[in-house]
Formats: sequence, C-alpha cells, structure tokens
Amino acid sequence: MLKSYLGLQQDALESMGKERQRLRDLAMREEQRAVKLREVIDTLQPGSASFHPLLWQNKQQMQGQLRHLLDHQLQQSALARVDLSRHEGQLLKQFGRVKGLELLLDKRELDKRQRHEAGEQRQLDELASLRHRALQGR
Repeated sequence: MLKSYLGLQQDALESMGKERQRLRDLAMREEQRAVKLREVIDTLQPGSASFHPLLWQNKQQMQGQLRHLLDHQLQQSALARVDLSRHEGQLLKQFGRVKGLELLLDKRELDKRQRHEAGEQRQLDELASLRHRALQGR
C-alpha cells in the first residue's frame, strides 16, 4: 500500500517540477519585459536633436505612459517571483515527503530481510543443536 502511495507522491513531485519550470519561464519573461520597457524609456530621453515643443510634449507623455506600464510590469514580475518562490517551497515539502516514504520503505525492507535472516539463522542453529544432540546420543 505504501508503494502505491509513494508512486502517487512521486507523480505529484514530477508534475510540481514541471509547474516549477513553467513558473520560472514566466518569471523570466516578465523580467525581460520590464527590461525592454526600461530600454524604450531610455531611448525617449531628450537628446541633442533639435528642440521642438510638440515633439518634447509627445515624448514626455509617452514617457509617462511607459513609466506607468513599467510600474505595472515590475509588479507583474514581482508577483511571478513570489509565485515561483511559494511553489518552490511546496516542491521542497513534496520532495521531503517522497524521500521520507522512500526511507521508510527501505527501512521496512531492511527490517524484513533481517528478520528473515534471523529466522533462517535460528533454524540453522536448531538443526545444528539437534545434530549435536544426535551425535552425543550415539
């Protein structure tokens, strides 16, 4: 029964590992989006180009909108990292559960083998004792 339960727990661990990879990829994408937005904002900084009030006003408005998007993107990135961190904690618990079950099953198997060997040794000892008594009785 424990072996089938261990199998279920191992399957859960495997699916959690796949989910972890998906969350890690998502977090990386969110961070890359934030980096790209920063790059776009940096390209809109006033340069040495000729000054035109309408152009300057448009750039200012675009920078404001992009900063708002960047703030939102940074929040998304932080949320993705928090989700990943939470999931990794759950993954570690599941890993501990699986390892604990494996150790328990190994210990039970070792105990069973030792009991079996001890029983065989008792039988051999009894046979040796009977043989010794039979030889003494001659």
